[in-house]
Amino acid sequence: MLKAGFIGAGGRVQGAHYPNVNRLDNVEMVAACELDEGRLKQVVEKYKFPYQFTDHRKMLDEVDLDVIYCVMNEKWILQPALDCLNAGKHIFIEKPPGANSDETQQMLEAAIANNVYAMVGFQRRYAAVTREAMRRVAEKGPVSLVTTTFNKQILGGDGKEFTTTLWNDVCHVVDLLRYMAGGEPVEVTAYRDKFGGKSRNCYTALVRFDNGATGVVFGNRASGGRVLRSELHGVGIGCYMKIPEEIEIHEDNRVRTMGGWEVDGVDKHDGDSYEGVLTMHQHFADCVINKKVPISDLRDVIHSIHLVDKIEGPLTE
Repeated sequence: MLKAGFIGAGGRVQGAHYPNVNRLDNVEMVAACELDEGRLKQVVEKYKFPYQFTDHRKMLDEVDLDVIYCVMNEKWILQPALDCLNAGKHIFIEKPPGANSDETQQMLEAAIANNVYAMVGFQRRYAAVTREAMRRVAEKGPVSLVTTTFNKQILGGDGKEFTTTLWNDVCHVVDLLRYMAGGEPVEVTAYRDKFGGKSRNCYTALVRFDNGATGVVFGNRASGGRVLRSELHGVGIGCYMKIPEEIEIHEDNRVRTMGGWEVDGVDKHDGDSYEGVLTMHQHFADCVINKKVPISDLRDVIHSIHLVDKIEGPLTE
């Protein structure tokens, strides 16, 4: 049984991570740490944590933990994450992994130096429809084309945000593109545009991978609303995903549509099971127990971050 601690009790970690880790049979939720004492009280009472702290360093000193879910805004993640890694603890962090790629590299180096894992919450990799598409295309490979689309409506930026929308949000589908392509980028052509404000809010990129696959990323915050989709094509097969709800499989001129819940045989109303969040946390715990590097560990994710940097280009243009 892994003993787990948490640093952070904001909206994302309370909505996605506390409840799903709580569902795992091989993880015991032992300690919680949060500066906001009101939020700390909420999670301690809800999940019956035996230990609570407002200083993560005291938690590291006083409680013997195996894994720490260190979930907070990219402005503040670096030092707590480094403290955990240097204490020899496996960590889970949300995307983006730090405020920039230099911080990502620092965390990676600390994880390697201390022989621990640093898994990133790129849950689109773990979505049932993603896994099913990759399984089916692998049977009829090689991968020829991958597309990922992540649109929202966020207008009116002043150009002074802490990080860009590519870094803090669209990175999800940049990572998904590279993961599904199964190769490393060798050519990148990217466009960064500003519509309805002074901030970059529309990214379009064409990527050629070293295995011959081609990828296209669409990340548009000047659109009309939220759309999250992807495509994965092999030889005689094309999979079209509405993430996480649906996969449409075109194979040898026949079409089949499945719900994400059908892929894994779970309840349609248990979104966490097929969206990828629960599967992601199960994977992390299993990897720590079996001493196997998680598929979205920083050791792999750093390559997605390098692709994000290539798509972002100079910030001064």
